[in-house]
Amino acid sequence: MGNCSGWGCPINVTVREGKAANLTRPDMKLPDGSPSPYQRICLKGYTNIERMYADTRLQYPLKRKGERGAGEWERISWDEAIAEITDTWKNLQGDFGPGAVGFLAGSGNVDSTVKTYADRLIACMGATVLHNCYDNTGVYCQYNHGALGATTTGGHNEYRDIVNAENIFVWGSNPSESFIVDYHFISEACEAGAKLVVIDPIFTTTAAKADLYVSIRPGTDGLLAAGIAQIAIRDGKIDVEHMRTKTVAPFLVKEDGFYLRLSDLGRAEAGSDQDRIMVYDGVQLAPFDEVEEPVLEGSFELEGFKVRPAYQILVDRFSAWTLDQISQYTDIPLDVIEEVASIYLSGRSMVLLGFGQDHYANGQTFYDGVFALADITGQECKHGAGSTCVDLTGAVAQGVQSTAGMNLDGAVAGPTVYVNHLPQLVEEGSIGEFDTAPRSMYIYYCNPLANMPDRQRWLSMLDKMDLVVVSDMVMSETAEYADIVLPVAFPFEKSDLTFRQTGFVKLIDQAVETPFEVKSDFDVITLLGRAMGFEQYFTQTLEDFLSSCVDNEVAQEAGVTWDKLQSEHAVWSHPEEPSVIGLNAPILTATGRLEFYHEGIKPMMDVGQEWDMLKESCWFWEPPLEAWHENPLFERYPLTFISERCKYKTHTIFNNVPALLEIDPEPFVKMSPSDAASRDINTGDIVRLYNDRGHVVLKAVVSNGCRKGVLVIDHGWEERNFIEGHYGDLSSIASWPRFEQDNWFDCLCEMEKVQ
Repeated sequence: MGNCSGWGCPINVTVREGKAANLTRPDMKLPDGSPSPYQRICLKGYTNIERMYADTRLQYPLKRKGERGAGEWERISWDEAIAEITDTWKNLQGDFGPGAVGFLAGSGNVDSTVKTYADRLIACMGATVLHNCYDNTGVYCQYNHGALGATTTGGHNEYRDIVNAENIFVWGSNPSESFIVDYHFISEACEAGAKLVVIDPIFTTTAAKADLYVSIRPGTDGLLAAGIAQIAIRDGKIDVEHMRTKTVAPFLVKEDGFYLRLSDLGRAEAGSDQDRIMVYDGVQLAPFDEVEEPVLEGSFELEGFKVRPAYQILVDRFSAWTLDQISQYTDIPLDVIEEVASIYLSGRSMVLLGFGQDHYANGQTFYDGVFALADITGQECKHGAGSTCVDLTGAVAQGVQSTAGMNLDGAVAGPTVYVNHLPQLVEEGSIGEFDTAPRSMYIYYCNPLANMPDRQRWLSMLDKMDLVVVSDMVMSETAEYADIVLPVAFPFEKSDLTFRQTGFVKLIDQAVETPFEVKSDFDVITLLGRAMGFEQYFTQTLEDFLSSCVDNEVAQEAGVTWDKLQSEHAVWSHPEEPSVIGLNAPILTATGRLEFYHEGIKPMMDVGQEWDMLKESCWFWEPPLEAWHENPLFERYPLTFISERCKYKTHTIFNNVPALLEIDPEPFVKMSPSDAASRDINTGDIVRLYNDRGHVVLKAVVSNGCRKGVLVIDHGWEERNFIEGHYGDLSSIASWPRFEQDNWFDCLCEMEKVQ
């Protein structure tokens, strides 16, 4: 199922009399005949029959009758729906240009190959791609450090390598709840003797299993990483050889922030293969690949250029903070910081990253800090050391390459707009270089109103749209605010290819017929493409498309063929040894090295924001934009609101499952006893959380596991679940200049008892 840590847990569906009757785990084998470790199914996976047959399933196309969000609909035919959508799109594109229509996809069923088929329609139309802003800080920091690899999407150690670690740091995630199907790797490592350290503002179920739990002030994780690095430097625990051979540490950096190259010295053409980066051996300058022991520290003036090795820049950044300051800001005692550092430096240490920190606007200070820490201590490029990232470092099977965007003569790609800028673009008509605001949106595989920050701005923006179309299996919160809703098939009701996280290319055979007037996403896009006048590009059958996606050299080399998939359903196409970047998986950065220093780093989207390239080129720490105790706003709103992943939900995907709702029927806010007592709140009371953006009303739970000043609500609820308001109304759309990121946790609020 989409966006679970398994990104498509393998399930056998038993069908009786045309209905899905039972779900079982398949027996998938690795090439050596041993059971695959990537075939667990969690409680959510086993409830998919209930989800599939829930009475909330959409049955036929619907058209809005009343005001948006009023819940008044009329049934229309598919012909009417397709005609109204495409007629409107043609008129809008004719009047305002191709970018007047935007397509927004999310991460539901994220590795669905059929999902990519919409790219064909987008390309033909030249429509605007509306890019989501979740997890971008974590993803891009990983990309900038080691690049996204072919065999693990995060560019770091594959999950299977966790069992080789001597120390595991769960930092910014709660894998026992959000990483259920792969949590066994952590358990196996601990059973083999690995220490488990959990660093989190709240005491999670994973923290309950830890050898050491560290409560940290939200938004200061990057400072803790810097503190560990300082201790490593102080105690002589750095790995000089690793820095010299695997990282950019010895590369000389000019005052303008760029590397000194042969072209600067007049010895090569700028940008050519011969234009190598320079290092200093203590006597003279030389290309980096001609010096065995380049200098790592110091400031020099060489051949007319003032330069410093990248490592010196990093040390200077770390040294700007004393350990006493780090202790004060993180709210972690010095002896605990020393203990954390001692464990990290005691053996092979693996950091299990999540996306908790990237939900604060300063999230890069954590990711850049953790990667720099590994770079200078050599805790990477070997089994059992480095980092893994939930949802990003599973085993990516080789051989599936979408052909949706191929063979489209004359197609011109439209603009890509990150959605955090979409409200401003729609309100003002232009932003930066983008001068065409979408006037219609096609929303698929996502539920943005329930999952995006600053929900009220989203509602205001949707009100300005000429046409909002949502395709979904259920009447989601976003669908409630659409003009036309299209019912699409459940995963068991369609065929597809998946390939991420398990090492297998998996052919999903359609198990049951689509019910009611439901259509598959492939058929919907085909109908829209033909009605838009691109008939010649929408002649494939689904089987034609899927088989074409494994008709390539990579698939052939991996032994993946369409015939084999049809007979075996799952084909392993991944290295047998766990992938580790810098060891058996290549470092795919521009320099070919792990990069804690980012030469010429640019913002993800330039809309004229203020931008400091030199500051952003290497680790630094600044507080979050809002959720910080030194923010003047803190006097009015002294509480930080964060959401927590729980085992009963994957975003809002499982909100219609009766069995799960029986266990977890309604949202509640957890708070520390001191925050509750100061507001005369007890468990079971109704409380209101509020700030200048909005409010939400729900029940209270007093918990010793909550840090003072932090409020926690399980993620995945919709408007209908709250007593009043919405937790999405509390959060801000503001983002850091370098990143386009949803910063749900960078949010201050106050709380009061209602009854």
